[in-house]
Amino acid sequence: MAKIKSNLDSIIADLDEAEARNKNNTEQKSVAKNKIGVVIQFYEKISVAAIRLEDTLDIGDIIEIGTDEEAIRQCVESIEINRKSVEHAEKGDDIGIKLKWRVNKDDKVYKLLK
Repeated sequence: MAKIKSNLDSIIADLDEAEARNKNNTEQKSVAKNKIGVVIQFYEKISVAAIRLEDTLDIGDIIEIGTDEEAIRQCVESIEINRKSVEHAEKGDDIGIKLKWRVNKDDKVYKLLK
């Protein structure tokens, strides 16, 4: 009987630890972000999103693209305007950025705040 209680105590401790880790992961995912644009087109063959900006964007910024249910996060490694590489884009610019995952037209684009 004592061995069963010991095993149950161990299982409960493991579950409590897993729940605490899950809570910490959830809290880390909810970071401050600012809407900076919307996807106007996604070119699947080259994995590039065309985005209309509502705020500025720089190389090195972390962005999130998607919906409330599903989104991707990625560091901006390149920005193109009219097929020319730039390091900074302004509000109103239509830009192209290379992505690692597929996104959809009309997905919202957010910049994660530091």
